[in-house]
Amino acid sequence: MGKTSRPSQAIRSNRAAGRDAAERVRLLIDHCAAQGGTLPVKNGALWHAEIKRQANLSNGQIDGNSEIKAMLQAHADQQGVQYSRRGRIAPEEDTPREVTDATMMVPIERLRDAQMRLSAAERKNAELKAENASLRSQLMRGDEILELIALGGRIKPEKFDL
Repeated sequence: MGKTSRPSQAIRSNRAAGRDAAERVRLLIDHCAAQGGTLPVKNGALWHAEIKRQANLSNGQIDGNSEIKAMLQAHADQQGVQYSRRGRIAPEEDTPREVTDATMMVPIERLRDAQMRLSAAERKNAELKAENASLRSQLMRGDEILELIALGGRIKPEKFDL
C-alpha cells in the first residue's frame, strides 16, 4: 500500500511544482508589462536563460510545461519578438547561393587529369626532398672525412676533392 501512494504523491508534487512555476512566469510577465517593457530579449527572441533565472525555473520547465510555453509564445507574439532562436537559419546561410553556369564547369576528365598530374608532381617533390637530404648528409660526412685526413697528416685536404 505504501508503494502505490508514493507515485501519486510525486505526481501531485510535480503538478504543484508546474503550477507554481507557471505562476512565477505569469507574475514575471505582469511585472514586465507594469513597467511597460517585455521579458528579456536577445537577438530578437525571448532570452530563455535569463527568463529561467528571473522566474527561478529549472532547465526543463520552459519546454516541459505546456502552460509556460503557451504564455511565453503569447507574450512573444504580443511584443513582436520571436519565441526562440533555436533552429533558425544562420544569416550567412539565409542568402541564396549563386546559380552556377554549367558551361563554366570543368569536364570530369580534365579534372581527373589535373589531379593525376598533381599527385605525380607531389610524389616527385617527395623524392627530390629525400634525395636532397641524402646528399646533404653525404656532404656533411665528406667534410668530416677531410677533417680526419687533415688531422692525420697523410694527405692534404686540397688534393682530396669530394
